Amino acid sequence: MSESREYKRCPECAELVLAAARRCRYCGYRFDRSVGFSGNSLVDLLRRPKGAASLRELLEGWGTELAPEEGVGYFGYCRLDGRVGYLLVTTQRVAFFAGRGQERVIDWPRAGISATSQPRRLHGTQLRLQRPGGAAVTLGGFASRRSPGQVLAALADGP
Repeated sequence: MSESREYKRCPECAELVLAAARRCRYCGYRFDRSVGFSGNSLVDLLRRPKGAASLRELLEGWGTELAPEEGVGYFGYCRLDGRVGYLLVTTQRVAFFAGRGQERVIDWPRAGISATSQPRRLHGTQLRLQRPGGAAVTLGGFASRRSPGQVLAALADGP
């Protein structure tokens, strides 16, 4: 029996999801706007009602505390070596949270991280981050075309 599936495009991350989905499986966007703040995704954070969780509170829910003097240079949706999640660049660290914050894939000290941009015709710009000692990751699939530049700018600002 052949089943034809209908899809819709997520307005937040542009991924295709099943038409019947109430939430995007990639970024957590809720298609049903009547549902309240769950506090688990960037979309929830950006569309939060007044008095709801801040970015600090979201990160604390994911097991990451920001130091009082730690400034956030970038926080957004992307892919790291093919895994979807959220990239955090602060004045002290670079971290990537897979999925909706369930797993911290990297949490590197900011000092010494180098970044190179690799424009790609079909898939947008990719960034290659390398830390002292040789460990490296590739970032891509950003939520917007401006995001790679924002990440590079956040990394260029001194720690």
